[in-house]
Amino acid sequence: RRVLFRSGVTGFSGVPSTYAYLLHRSPLEKYKSKLQSLRYCSQAGGHMARRIKTELRETLPEHTDIVVMYGATEASARLTYLDPQYFKSKKDSIGRAIPGVALKVVGTDGEELGVGEKGELVASGANIMQGYWKDEEATDRALKNDGYYTGDIAYKDRDGFYYVTGRDDNLIKSGGHRINPQEVEDCIMDTGLVVEVVVVGIPDKLLGLKLVAVAETKEKITSDDIFRKCAQDLPKYKLPGKITMVRALPKKASGKIDREKCLELLNK
Repeated sequence: RRVLFRSGVTGFSGVPSTYAYLLHRSPLEKYKSKLQSLRYCSQAGGHMARRIKTELRETLPEHTDIVVMYGATEASARLTYLDPQYFKSKKDSIGRAIPGVALKVVGTDGEELGVGEKGELVASGANIMQGYWKDEEATDRALKNDGYYTGDIAYKDRDGFYYVTGRDDNLIKSGGHRINPQEVEDCIMDTGLVVEVVVVGIPDKLLGLKLVAVAETKEKITSDDIFRKCAQDLPKYKLPGKITMVRALPKKASGKIDREKCLELLNK
């Protein structure tokens, strides 16, 4: 926005929604040549779609680094970062562990998995919490002898970079399939027709849960426009049964998309 230019800002931090709005609801692109003092932009607060990352790199000045970070409140609050020099070659990665943190991916038996194998991401280090206040049950689920179990599904590549593909507790069981909503959201974002989108499951007598997308679009389009593009990359069972258009997705105080309120919108 104009304040980045007028104030001579040197560093800017945001969550994925922040950058989605800067790209599509602000004159950021017009100020590209004037952001000479902006050294870096950092992103945390959840998964940011590849489409947004690509557009952000094209919109910001070449000298402005983009730093992707991953963490958790339980980790005070960072676990990894992606060095800007790898932003293009490892665009989907959350990077490597920050100093003092060790990471691994484990299977259901708790054994560490190899390169490319998906499992739960586990972190250890001095920045990990001691436990949840007066909640032993939750503490026992999250903290074990080998570290903090993040609940995120991840894998590691041959170069030691980590990739988070979703959360186990976010998987939607629909018609006998376990569907990762992040995969569907990324596909919808790749159409270039929406600013932001969230995919949730609503009760359905036949499927158990039916996939429904709530999207903020860039322009006047129909859900059929999105369906046609997504059908080229997703099998039929992963396509949302419905796409609801909204002016803006509900957000939490942190700026993250509020999935529960999205569900409330659908139930009205």
